[in-house]
Amino acid sequence: MPETTCLVCGTVFDPATDPKGGFKWMQDGSWYTFNDISCRNKFIGNPKKYLEPAAS
Repeated sequence: MPETTCLVCGTVFDPATDPKGGFKWMQDGSWYTFNDISCRNKFIGNPKKYLEPAAS
């Protein structure tokens, strides 16, 4: 699996080889992969914060 970037913390990692990476969550029909469980939990708590572009 190619490297991915965690939406919450911005860490670039390979979920296939990173021992703590690869935590997934489905939101509105799309799968998202996170660097660790705490990032996944932060996303679950407020997905709009991480999915909507920041106001300019």
